[in-house]
Amino acid sequence: MSCSCFSSHTNSMTMADPNPAKHVNFNVGMVLGVDDFTQEFAYLSGRDQWLARDLIGYGTVRGLNVRIEVDAIKGPRVVVEAGVALSPRGQLICVPAAQCAYLKDWVADHAEEITPQVSSPPDSDLQLYVVLCYRNCPTDDVPIAGEPCRSEDKLMAPSRLSDDFSLELRLERPNQREEDAVRDFVVWLKQVPISDADPSTPLDQFLQAIRDAASEWLTSPLSSPLTSPPGDFMFGSPPDSLIINAADASDYFRAAFRVWVTELRPRWITRWHGCAATHIEGDAAADEDCVLLAQLDVPLLPLSPGTWDIPNEDIPVNQNERPYLVHLRLLQELMLSGLAAVSAGGGLAPQALILPGETQTVTNIDGPATIDVKEEQIVIANSTAGVVRLNLPLSGDQDGRTLVVKRISTGSLVQIFAGTGELVEGQGSIQLTAQNRFVHLLANAKLKAWHVIGQ
Repeated sequence: MSCSCFSSHTNSMTMADPNPAKHVNFNVGMVLGVDDFTQEFAYLSGRDQWLARDLIGYGTVRGLNVRIEVDAIKGPRVVVEAGVALSPRGQLICVPAAQCAYLKDWVADHAEEITPQVSSPPDSDLQLYVVLCYRNCPTDDVPIAGEPCRSEDKLMAPSRLSDDFSLELRLERPNQREEDAVRDFVVWLKQVPISDADPSTPLDQFLQAIRDAASEWLTSPLSSPLTSPPGDFMFGSPPDSLIINAADASDYFRAAFRVWVTELRPRWITRWHGCAATHIEGDAAADEDCVLLAQLDVPLLPLSPGTWDIPNEDIPVNQNERPYLVHLRLLQELMLSGLAAVSAGGGLAPQALILPGETQTVTNIDGPATIDVKEEQIVIANSTAGVVRLNLPLSGDQDGRTLVVKRISTGSLVQIFAGTGELVEGQGSIQLTAQNRFVHLLANAKLKAWHVIGQ
């Protein structure tokens, strides 16, 4: 009987693990017991997990897509497709067949947990998180030796532990500090302009700017992790004075990654097992065996005080925060095919990846001009004769859309305005103040905003 399930209970360890840094020193005549074999397995398995976790990372490897189906009687159900993931501990997790859970049933069973989370009537959707966890399943019972007069349940014991999984719906997002930090670190680096003409900021100043952005995490020694971690990782944007000449880019990024490896990653990785295990107070050990798959925004209908229902309708599935791993063969082909995105000037600034056969529409605008952005994908603005003003559409109908705007001239500004009641990079408007500067924008309907994801 399989112990796989779509469960509502958090996986937890019930016994202390053997030390994965020790292995058995076999000697002739040595009498081996269960503890010796357990220890040797822990060493070999631990090294595999250590290698996977520290060198590869963690997240979805393939499959495990999350979608919603609506049954006319039972209502919406969440479906997780078959697939493979690597947990933050380094455990491979296999889901061999699609799994599902009916949300009406889950909401009814967890009314006591839900009620403190929402107002009455609810003023927003309930956020549920689909989480995949590793666990092992005792199986293959065999007779065991022992004392007479034992009860029947003590005559047999499992002879195997099968790799298994548990799928959970949670009211709280699992801790994935390192995943969030990786994204924030890369976003920060991508904002540093790369120039073919301007000289580079001195390397020591560039690295100090990285440390300054993460300074709140660097205030205590590694032996004394923060008890109240900050809510961000790289605070603010890079100073306007930072610039990297294209000829120096490889040296500067190599140095930045060295700071990541030696100074920043040790602050942001949560390790309950393996070498130099450390964590921040309030972390949960069980999260190291779990991977976030999706967030569900579930509308609630109050039935009576303390009881809830949900309508028979489709539910938004947000998989943007899911950590995932792209396999090396794909990255190899990408590199060898020369498809890595580059800036128009030959630098390393990110652009949308354009695959063979794909085209993007280029719109040229000469100032003075004011246009309402509609279907444009790439806007080339020439503001020599006057200001170019671009009015962004509301993000509600544009979720996930990207837009690139580049200024190719000196003279007047190129201004980009958010729609009524919305923001662009946290402001009502932004502007391109220098020749050959560009911004890569992303629409976010949930936050009613446009974000700068490259410049």
